[in-house]
Amino acid sequence: MARRTANVGRLIAGLLVLLLAYLAGVQVVWGPHLAGSPQNPRLAIAAEETRWGRILDRRLTVLADSTVQGGRQVRRYADGPLYAHLLGYRSARYGLASLELRYDPELLGMPAAAPWEASLGLFGRTARGDDLVLTIDAAVQQAAAAALGGHRGAVVALDPRTGAVLALASRPAFDPAAVDARWPVLSRDPAAPLLDRATAGQYPPGSSFKPVVLAASLGAGRATQRTTLDCAASVSVDGLVITNFEHEAYGMMSVPRAFATSCNVAFVHLGLATVAGPIIRTARTLGLGQAPRFDLPAAPGYLPDPRSLGRRGLAELSFGQGSLLVTPLQMAVVAATIANGGVAMRPFVLRQVRAPDGRVLAAYAERGGRDALPAGIAAQVAADMVEAVRDGTGAAAQLPDVAVAGKTGTADNPHGAPDAWFIAFAPADHPTVALAVLLENAGVGGQVAAPAARQVLAAALRAQAARGGRP
Repeated sequence: MARRTANVGRLIAGLLVLLLAYLAGVQVVWGPHLAGSPQNPRLAIAAEETRWGRILDRRLTVLADSTVQGGRQVRRYADGPLYAHLLGYRSARYGLASLELRYDPELLGMPAAAPWEASLGLFGRTARGDDLVLTIDAAVQQAAAAALGGHRGAVVALDPRTGAVLALASRPAFDPAAVDARWPVLSRDPAAPLLDRATAGQYPPGSSFKPVVLAASLGAGRATQRTTLDCAASVSVDGLVITNFEHEAYGMMSVPRAFATSCNVAFVHLGLATVAGPIIRTARTLGLGQAPRFDLPAAPGYLPDPRSLGRRGLAELSFGQGSLLVTPLQMAVVAATIANGGVAMRPFVLRQVRAPDGRVLAAYAERGGRDALPAGIAAQVAADMVEAVRDGTGAAAQLPDVAVAGKTGTADNPHGAPDAWFIAFAPADHPTVALAVLLENAGVGGQVAAPAARQVLAAALRAQAARGGRP
């Protein structure tokens, strides 16, 4: 009998331990995830009882706030479509999107709400959510939207020193305050205005991928800056004929000149000499082929398996074509990594969470870097990017009294005219802004994407100068 009682006691004690472990898991391990889950009914209840927090840019300009209309709280967006894909929308019918979704608990004041704040409803006062302060600079965002003009496409501008996003623009856009009324049209529009092309649009990069190929070749010891390459008008690789833009032919030239003139044929020779493995490994260490860790959902793009490429596939990869796919956000990170001496910083857009009274509840700066390229290799690629703007295909990105490093891209598109790319950073000797510009079906990168990049670079440098160059 005593043994049976002891066994029952041990069983009860074991069950209590399991229960305590489960409760600890709920509170410590799963709790934060469950609290922020869109399926958490507490969020829906809090959304009805709380004055939603505001969203502000880095200068504390209000980008989104709320008001009451007809007895219901509604969201107001100061600049309508300008920040649509970044901020998202808040709809009773269609839910939440982008930052409105990602940071809904903060906007409802749930994670850090003081006990007395949570109890205000008991005394007839409406609780207020916390404000989000973003890394975005309104002046740079406006320049990015203006640079896109009437083209479909995207611009992403970063501070390479920290990974802070200065601008994230996608076109076509939509009015986030009119989502309920316009949803049937927006969701069926063949131009896909709801798609965030900056983070989710996946495209062949064309020659904007050549910095990756160059870094891989230099790093693998397959080429040096003194290596000469044949820039004939065309080359045939296992029956695939590859040509230069307008069938230009320059003969033998150094690696820097082949890069500056964006000679496809020369880079096919360089890629074949380097082989697929180092190119794919370098691309992966630079963040391609995988979804970036970011505040918003981001597409991974596509990197082919080097074993499946063959010579033809490798030849196409060497100038950014074939099955390769990237996003503008990824290419902005590539440019920023080269600018930052080979150190890749994680991109981020949330700078602070502030209480309604202005107290800073959480602050975010750089979120850790990793060595993606040896510093010496990054410096050599950066020097060749400077030459590409100084005396090459990127000349339209030049700025007075500021050295710009960049690389053009003109990517074949089966659905029309080529996509135009430009990746860049400036000032080249001490980079404080890096970017990627993608214009769908716009033509030649050096003719349309490079001038667009120049506008954004100039706006970002002016904005940084106005705040004393601080990150």
